[in-house]
Amino acid sequence: IVPGYPRDTIDEVTKELGYIDKAVDVGELFHLWVIEGPKWISNEIPFEKAGLNVKVVADMTPYRTRKVRILNGAHTTLVPVAYLLHLDTVGEAVDDALAGKFLTQTVEREIIPTLDLPKQELEDFAKAVFDRFRNPFVKHYLMSIALNSFSKYETRVLPSLLEYLSRTKELPKHLVFSLAALLEFYRGKRGE
Repeated sequence: IVPGYPRDTIDEVTKELGYIDKAVDVGELFHLWVIEGPKWISNEIPFEKAGLNVKVVADMTPYRTRKVRILNGAHTTLVPVAYLLHLDTVGEAVDDALAGKFLTQTVEREIIPTLDLPKQELEDFAKAVFDRFRNPFVKHYLMSIALNSFSKYETRVLPSLLEYLSRTKELPKHLVFSLAALLEFYRGKRGE
């Protein structure tokens, strides 16, 4: 998660750097490297023994899809809903009673069931994502995520919506609501 320019803490960052950097960016300490390749790679390069979060898999597609739909999809789903609730950051939104519950239910009930990895692995990943969203040192503004929302929705959320519909023959209420919130968001009126 890279929230961008640290507008709230730029004075502290500048002091620590000792110079003005107009291109400074902040991010979180997190890593996962998924390598598509033969298992012998793990034997030749002992990532696990080095304490690295590296997976060597035959097909990385499910991991890419997991990241896009859970992490990016959660962001894209959350932004218009939280913004219309007068929230400004991802952290505020996940800690908000309404927005946080909405996000949790969306991921657990409508996104995870559309993915093809073990359920526990998906739930663990989602929990880690929510913990990352709550990171008090990463102030990720909703409006910075909102840029290009429709193309993001098409890539990050619509596949979950369509897969859910295909598997259950029902519309996913939370994902559909997030689309309605996105349309309302683009009307330019904040929760009126």
